[in-house]
Amino acid sequence: MLGSPPQASQIPLVYGVDHYGGDLGLNLSVEQNVTITDTHTDAVKTSSDADAEVLATSFSAILDARKRGEDLKVFCPYVSMDDFVLAGANGVNTAGQLFETSTRVGIDSPGGAGAIVLNALLSGIGEPRDVHEIPNPKIIESSSARTEAWATGQLDATVIHDTQYDAARSTVNRPVLIATLYENSPGFVKVAQAAEADWLAQNRELAAQYCATTLRAMKELKSDFAVFRAAVGAYVEEPPSDQSLRELYDLIQKYPFWTEDGGLSDESVEFMIDIATESGVLTGPMNAADVVDRETLRRAVELANTPSTG
Repeated sequence: MLGSPPQASQIPLVYGVDHYGGDLGLNLSVEQNVTITDTHTDAVKTSSDADAEVLATSFSAILDARKRGEDLKVFCPYVSMDDFVLAGANGVNTAGQLFETSTRVGIDSPGGAGAIVLNALLSGIGEPRDVHEIPNPKIIESSSARTEAWATGQLDATVIHDTQYDAARSTVNRPVLIATLYENSPGFVKVAQAAEADWLAQNRELAAQYCATTLRAMKELKSDFAVFRAAVGAYVEEPPSDQSLRELYDLIQKYPFWTEDGGLSDESVEFMIDIATESGVLTGPMNAADVVDRETLRRAVELANTPSTG
């Protein structure tokens, strides 16, 4: 269950399911096994209704579900760092201007990737105020819808993907990049894959095999731009231009977007708990060690690095 349609930076999961399931003894395909929703709230609800075993959505939505009593455990990376940016328009070119009543700021609801990314960016550039103090927020749940609103003059600032910024900037009045996730928020984990702890305990090898498809895809897609471009064309509804894709590919080489070694360090998880607390997603302490199923993740890394016998 995906919390949003995959963007160019998010294709290892779907690419891995289609290309490496058989190598790992799984009969998997995106068409048969992957359901894509438009928002993190839909994904969490559907997963909670037992319609999916694995939930791939914003890290903050997973933390929110844990806060509400669901024993979800992160067991696999999805996209750690990402190409999210804080984009301004119409003369809004500083973070401080987001807190003016005239500034229309596009974010998603609490627990969404957009809101927690914005909080991380504000913290990263030294702005002490957070999302809750923005006086004129516009709740738009998907980055594609926020991009459309920004491109058509309905927003003065918003959090979208860098590739979306590149595609829309020509129609925007005085577009500007105010901050970028990859430069201003090291340690961020945007989205991850999680499952119920009981299910993981009963299906650890299956979960590890599934996760290994993502890890293998990360390695393959990072190794060859032509493969990456072809995969984006296959899995992204509106692929970015070749120039934007090349810029994104270079970012993926430079920053820890795809943690093929498993990633999800305790430090990163603690950082996300802190940001979620600042954002109001969490209202009490949470132990980072309780969030990640390290046993399954270690096994997935082992399987991903085992040569295929097929």
